[in-house]
Amino acid sequence: MIRNMLYLGVTLALLMAFAGKSHSIDFRSLADQSSYRCSGGVVAVGDSDRDVRAKCGDPLEIGRRQDFGPIWIYYHEQATFMYYLAFLNGKLQRIVGAPCSADDPECFDLR
Repeated sequence: MIRNMLYLGVTLALLMAFAGKSHSIDFRSLADQSSYRCSGGVVAVGDSDRDVRAKCGDPLEIGRRQDFGPIWIYYHEQATFMYYLAFLNGKLQRIVGAPCSADDPECFDLR
């Protein structure tokens, strides 16, 4: 168990180090998640944008990409992670997370 915790810590440290060197978030290369826990509950792929806003509140920012609809960006300060929720026709299509900080403008540059 200690070895697993050490491995997780090293992995997160490396992810954060590499995230700081990136010039933008490569949205396509991030691993998908099936759900996202926010203060009002859990949202999952297929939920409506109305349900997501009711459970998670307003996003920190809304980004755009041509191959997706709007991408709502949420930030978890205690984990220093940004979560990107992509919508199409009012339905949540994709959830991804990346080690990023809300004060880093590159975390809002979605390529």
